[in-house]
Amino acid sequence: MEIELFAEAPCLVAEGPRWCEAENALYWVDITAGHVLRKKAGTHPGAFEKFDPRLGKIGAFTFRRDGKLLLFTERCEIHEVAFGGTPELKWTLPGHAATRFNDVFDAGGGVCFCGVAPIRPDVRGELWRFDATTGRFDCIEPATDGMPNGMGLSPDGKTFYFVVSDERRIYAYDFDPVTRKVSGKRVLCADFAGDGVPDGMCVDPADGTLWVAVWGGHRLEHRAADGRMLETVPFQAEKVSSATVANGMIYVTTANLPFDKAAFESQKAGCVFAIGKKD
Repeated sequence: MEIELFAEAPCLVAEGPRWCEAENALYWVDITAGHVLRKKAGTHPGAFEKFDPRLGKIGAFTFRRDGKLLLFTERCEIHEVAFGGTPELKWTLPGHAATRFNDVFDAGGGVCFCGVAPIRPDVRGELWRFDATTGRFDCIEPATDGMPNGMGLSPDGKTFYFVVSDERRIYAYDFDPVTRKVSGKRVLCADFAGDGVPDGMCVDPADGTLWVAVWGGHRLEHRAADGRMLETVPFQAEKVSSATVANGMIYVTTANLPFDKAAFESQKAGCVFAIGKKD
């Protein structure tokens, strides 16, 4: 597979890539710097925009129907904002002011699944279901053994996937497309034997396969819907953080934490890459 540099943005932890059809653009966050970035397809790698909403770390975001963003941030707060605008605090996960949101997945109908980061040794990771229509939070997983990370939904809307990085596992759940609730948790795969741990991931809407970023492993893994390894895509950058499939491409984010100028210059660590999908 041919890997192209999509955005030459020197991020610390580029994550959460999401495609905006209306703008023909990719959005993503720099978690550590607390920035939201975007870049239109077909433009020069340096033609990205960066927005600092001054909210501290931003774990992820989702799109609102009106084009605004929901930012999932430090203190487990959710802010609404237009790109470049002034954020408005909308919701807070009670009792979680000492931690932050990590990866988030928009399941449609106003429902999001939200990972909560274990930022201290005495705190476990968590997974919550949030309904923006009611403002209600429901705990799905109260104690993961490490960082809750990438999530995705099968094309038929029946299977929800969830990565726990430090467990080196991807879990699968039954997903009810009507209630948008999950049940029937099981281990999908636990064979991440090489360097690194699974991080962000996405489901390919065309065939239901999984694209799994491996943090610390210099690679993106392509897996079948049942977890079997299909192929690996090697990267020069060590910390491959997430991926999304859109616009006939696979967009892949990477990290450069702590920032290393040499790694940025030689490997484009912290930048976003694009891979053309096979026919």
